[in-house]
Amino acid sequence: MKIKSIILPLVALTLSSCANTPENITIRAISPAGAPALAFYDQGDNDNFVTNSAPSNVLAEFQTNYYNAIIFDSINALKSIKNNNLDFKLAKIITGGNFYLVSIDKEEGQMPTSEDKVVSFGEGLIPDLVYGELSEYWEIDNTPYYVPSVSEALGVLKTGKFSGEDVDFVFIAQPALNIAMNDQTATTYGKVKVVKNIRAEWQEMTGQTAIPQAGLFVRTSQYDLNPDAFVDYVDEMVERIDVAIDNPALAKEAMDAFGDVQAQAARFGFNSNIMLTTQSNGANGFGLVRGTESVDVNEFLETLGLDQFDDSYFLDL
Repeated sequence: MKIKSIILPLVALTLSSCANTPENITIRAISPAGAPALAFYDQGDNDNFVTNSAPSNVLAEFQTNYYNAIIFDSINALKSIKNNNLDFKLAKIITGGNFYLVSIDKEEGQMPTSEDKVVSFGEGLIPDLVYGELSEYWEIDNTPYYVPSVSEALGVLKTGKFSGEDVDFVFIAQPALNIAMNDQTATTYGKVKVVKNIRAEWQEMTGQTAIPQAGLFVRTSQYDLNPDAFVDYVDEMVERIDVAIDNPALAKEAMDAFGDVQAQAARFGFNSNIMLTTQSNGANGFGLVRGTESVDVNEFLETLGLDQFDDSYFLDL
């Protein structure tokens, strides 16, 4: 009896210990190519980090069971999660404003008129919403034409053409802007001028220091199995963001170790030289958001007069 009285508690203790062991989680992430991919500058060789140049492809992954971390336009991802009852929550805003309105072969400071052709990207997405709000603030009357993503906007800015016609202005994001301005083979080389820094204009209009662009979303059911795994993942990402802002030369070293400039561009949507130019001297042209910064998605939505999201859609990571 004494033996049994000792063994049973040990068995119970063993079972209890197993029950409390967090499940091993492999975090598989997908991101649009471009600015948010800089937060993963040293993940080039990581098969569990994937980029895609088509935003629609990334959005579609919310409705599959493969990825448990997805980087996407924060507002539209939240809408999709709510409308489709998806198993994701917003964990962290990664980019907080890297949009610019630029002109092609115009006078310094010239703004669009109703006669000008303006091309933007992502109809109904954050760029479109912000441009529409700022157009009223600037008191300009112009309805833009749209391309699906920033990569197509880059093509428009390089050629100066949309559907075969001349373009006057392009609403675009970094690093695509610097890629175009530094491409000596581009038809528009030397003709592009920055008209408005959108983040600065938004802050002037609203007092908000950032625009909630790309965010990291995590699969809730997986997070519940092992919260620490996702907390560590976010912490590592935030550390990379700080390096990319404060010491982009270190981020460049990691990208260079991955491959040549062509391989870098295919993987991240930009190469290390463009990254360094855009990030140097504290410029943070990619618009990365530090871990210590707070970006209020609902405050942004309130400014736009849009429906807000319940706290249950957010994780405080």
